[in-house]
Amino acid sequence: MKKIMYILLAGFLWGFIGISIKLVNNEINPLSLNFFRFLTAFILLLILSPIIDKNSLRLKKKNIKSYAIIGLLFAITTSLFVFAVSKTTISNTVILQAFQPFFLMVIAYFWLKEKITATKVVTLIIGLIGVYIVHPLSTGELIGNISAIVSGFFFALLTAYMRSADKKMHHTSTLWYMFFAALFMLPFPFIFGTGLLMKNIIYILMLGGLGTGLGYFFYNLALEKMEAEVAGLFAMILLPISSIIFGIIVIKEALPLMTIIGGLVLIGSGIYLELHSKKVRS
Repeated sequence: MKKIMYILLAGFLWGFIGISIKLVNNEINPLSLNFFRFLTAFILLLILSPIIDKNSLRLKKKNIKSYAIIGLLFAITTSLFVFAVSKTTISNTVILQAFQPFFLMVIAYFWLKEKITATKVVTLIIGLIGVYIVHPLSTGELIGNISAIVSGFFFALLTAYMRSADKKMHHTSTLWYMFFAALFMLPFPFIFGTGLLMKNIIYILMLGGLGTGLGYFFYNLALEKMEAEVAGLFAMILLPISSIIFGIIVIKEALPLMTIIGGLVLIGSGIYLELHSKKVRS
C-alpha cells in the first residue's frame, strides 16, 4: 500500500512543475530558472537522503562519469521542457513529450540492439495519429511545441543510457544527478542573468522543492518497493494528468477536446508500447 501512496504523491507533486514555470511568466530566463530548480532540488535531497541512507552522501569515483552524463542529459531534457512550457501550453508540452517511448524504440534498436516488432510499428502509427489529433500547430507557439518533442527525444536518450549503464533512479544516485545537472546549468544565470529572482522565489521553491526535489524523493521511495518498469508506467500516466489538472485549476488553462482525445491515444499507445517492449526484452 505504501508504494502506491508514494507513487501517487510523486505524481501529485510533479503537477507543480508546469504551473510553477507558467507563474514565473518568463520573468526569469528558462535556462537560469532550470539552474535554480536543480540547485533547490539538490539542497533538499542533501537534507532528506541521509535520513533513508547514511551512505547516500558518498560519491564513488567509479560512478562519477555515468552520473555526470545522466546529469547532463537530465539538464538538457528538463531545460527543453521548461522552455516548452514557457512558450506553449502545459497540456501540449506534457502530451508531446509523451512521444518519448517511440523515440526510445528507435534508439534502443540501434544502441541496445532491441528488436522492432510488428506490434511496435503498429503502436508507433497509433501514437502518430494521437499527435495528429492533438494538432500541436493549432495552439501555443510552434517553437514551444517543437521543444516539447525534442525534450521527449532527449528523455528517450537519457532512458537508453541509464539502461545501458545499468543505472536507476534511487535516493542515493538522484542526489548526484541533481548535483551534476545544476553544475551544467551553472553558467546560465551569469549569461542570461537571474531576472526577477526574489519576486519569484516562491515559484522556484515550488518548482525545485516540491515538483523536483520532493517529487523524485517519493518516486525513489516507490522504486524501492516496486519494479522500475511499473513505476515508469505510473509516471507516464501521472505526470501529464497532474500537470494538466493543475494547469486547469490554477491558471485556468483551456483544454480543447481534441487535445484530450489525442493525448489519451498517444499516452495509451505509449503505455502499451512500454509493456510490449518489456515483454520482448524478457
